[in-house]
Amino acid sequence: MLLIRKSIYRNFIVALLLLMSGLLSAQEKGIEYKIVGTDLYCVVDRSLATSVIDSVLGTCEIKLEDLEKMHAEGSLSPDNWQVDDLNEKRIVLRKSLHSLKGKAKDQRELIALIDNKKAPSAADYNFGYNQFKKPAVTELENGKTRFFLKVEGDPKSILISGTFNEWSTSANPMTPCDSGFYVDLSLSEGVHYYKYIVNGYWLLDPRNLLTESDWEGNTNSVYFKTNHRFTLKGFLDAHQVNLAGSFNNWNDADYTLEKKDWGWARDCYIRPGTHAYKYVVDGEWFLDPGNDVIREDGMGHQNSFMAVGDTFYFYFPIHLDADFVVVSGDFNAWNPEELRMQKTDTGWVLPYVLAPGNYEYRFRVADQETWKLDPLNPLKSGPSETANSIKVVGANHHFFYPANRSVEEVIVTGDFNNWSEWGIQMERRSDGWHADLHLPKGKTRYKFILDGDWVRDPSNPLFEPNEYDGYNSVLWIK
Repeated sequence: MLLIRKSIYRNFIVALLLLMSGLLSAQEKGIEYKIVGTDLYCVVDRSLATSVIDSVLGTCEIKLEDLEKMHAEGSLSPDNWQVDDLNEKRIVLRKSLHSLKGKAKDQRELIALIDNKKAPSAADYNFGYNQFKKPAVTELENGKTRFFLKVEGDPKSILISGTFNEWSTSANPMTPCDSGFYVDLSLSEGVHYYKYIVNGYWLLDPRNLLTESDWEGNTNSVYFKTNHRFTLKGFLDAHQVNLAGSFNNWNDADYTLEKKDWGWARDCYIRPGTHAYKYVVDGEWFLDPGNDVIREDGMGHQNSFMAVGDTFYFYFPIHLDADFVVVSGDFNAWNPEELRMQKTDTGWVLPYVLAPGNYEYRFRVADQETWKLDPLNPLKSGPSETANSIKVVGANHHFFYPANRSVEEVIVTGDFNNWSEWGIQMERRSDGWHADLHLPKGKTRYKFILDGDWVRDPSNPLFEPNEYDGYNSVLWIK
């Protein structure tokens, strides 16, 4: 029974591009494909088995032993791939979409249908932790973050520039101290990209092992202002303790805890929301003995659960005679068993934590074939027989379309949902149609769909042309 739609049209376009590029294997863990502007990227994790890496490179007509030479020379493979970045953690291959010319009827239209990937932002990270060769960034008791740089000689000017100051070249000069230079900054929780500017030259942090390409030919140092500490008491005889969970795609080799006198621990940044996890001790998986929140995953296993952020409640006021009710959505990969609700005198309840965003969900009632919409929520997406309710967390914009007697339905769609033709059906009131949604920071393009007709927002004077000889409304979220 198909109840769930997840940007099917967009996924079809991406799959078509990958097929045209000769990338016939499925996108697996550790292998990621991205569309950035007019380029197609293939990112390969070097921790994968050599046979897997060799197989991926083979689809791009690249030999494993030729990687270093191709990266140094900037040469292309027979299938027009080049080695864009090469380090101990990953291989980044790049191919111009223009090289697909002749393999699609209208290459420009295909590219226009895919949202461009810009420089990584905090929203791209569910999870991360810092890795320094020597101490370089410290969290102070006053809440500020101190960056330290040791520099030889007597430099005339040293500054720090990054996402926290919009890459300013003057906002944050560093202060000399007896062993180098420092600056104290107020940072928000999450990921931050930065570089030092010494006498006009841009430098990576020499003590920071974490770097990130901005997909525009630059590499930046990466710092996570952490918001959570995972701890595991005991297991002092273990050689290694790792952490795996929904936040890192259950990668059991990605996150190693540090050994303490009493057990194991490590600070990290974890995106606000609810997360399943387990500890992996010398290859054996364990629930968190210090956490009583445990849930079945629907496949015969149990996971520990933790949350970061504010709690809200899913509420289902009907079917009180059912044996159980489950809520499922795109926030938990539509697992039909994981989130069983608690029965109360007035309905079914589940406390939950989600990061700001717009989420599709439904309720599953025991022994019933059909899934239920939220009877208390007017926002939904999709055709009536397969629509999903929309849960909005952290709404920051109110969409409104004025009343029109000749219109039966108004939908809003745009960058925030990959321009889905089903969009989000707005709530009808006496004065018009309304929808409070969460939008990402920066520019958002959108339109209303009135009974199938796409129109600009009549109350918004900002708009820009699109590739279909029309116009999209534009708004900015600070």
